Amino acid sequence: MLWGVSGPLFLLDYLGAVTVAVAVAVAVRELTGHRARGAPPDLVELAYLTDRALLACQVGVAALRRAGGVTVGELTTLRAEGPPPARSPALVRALHTALRRPQTWAAVLADPDVARALRRGVGRLARDGWLLTTAQRRRVALGTLPLFAVAAVGVARLVDSAVEGRAAGGPASVAGLLLCCLATALGGWWLTEVPETGAAARRLLRRLRHEHADLDPERRPRWQGRDTDALLTAMALFGPRPLLAVDPAFAVQVGVDPERGRPRPERRPARR
Repeated sequence: MLWGVSGPLFLLDYLGAVTVAVAVAVAVRELTGHRARGAPPDLVELAYLTDRALLACQVGVAALRRAGGVTVGELTTLRAEGPPPARSPALVRALHTALRRPQTWAAVLADPDVARALRRGVGRLARDGWLLTTAQRRRVALGTLPLFAVAAVGVARLVDSAVEGRAAGGPASVAGLLLCCLATALGGWWLTEVPETGAAARRLLRRLRHEHADLDPERRPRWQGRDTDALLTAMALFGPRPLLAVDPAFAVQVGVDPERGRPRPERRPARR
């Protein structure tokens, strides 16, 4: 018996240690950013939490379009007409300012005022706890260290067995330990990819998607008779596809891909 422990018993202990390490990693992930403060996110900010800057801009320009403030011109250009809707979010006002002269959608996204409004919005979401800061993402990544430590112990046992010529257990135990070490290392590596949104934001999005499940494009909702708020809510929670059903030509103009399904929140590495 290597290290005074038989192969099957060590494998059981190893699996128990992996279970504890996974529980620690998941607990750190769920507790980091679990509380938010300040006002709830508006629809543009919800869109950012769902699928980042592009969706936020698409929701903003859809709000202008539904208010009759954006027209489609020649050569795939867009132009704003009239004032923006009252009490519009800062990003919507920045989009309206950028569209006072005809521009393509790509030029609108690159506009300095739009970029500035996005940065301020992201800063507000991070300040209020809806987005994780760099330090919080690093903390979540560090929560996976116990997994790597457990994998290192398993690898050390295998290496010690090979170097010293002692049995680490039967062939089945050795093969099982090798596979478990590989799975543990891969799981730890996967868990170091940290989402930008905090636990409070993920919880909010799940609740709102449940409350507005009838707007999910996968359920093929009927848009006839629904107001602008319903359309913008559907876009903010489920991605830009509802705009295709209401205004397909304009949707393609602002970068909505007809082949793309529901957005999956990106995972941002925190290995720094």
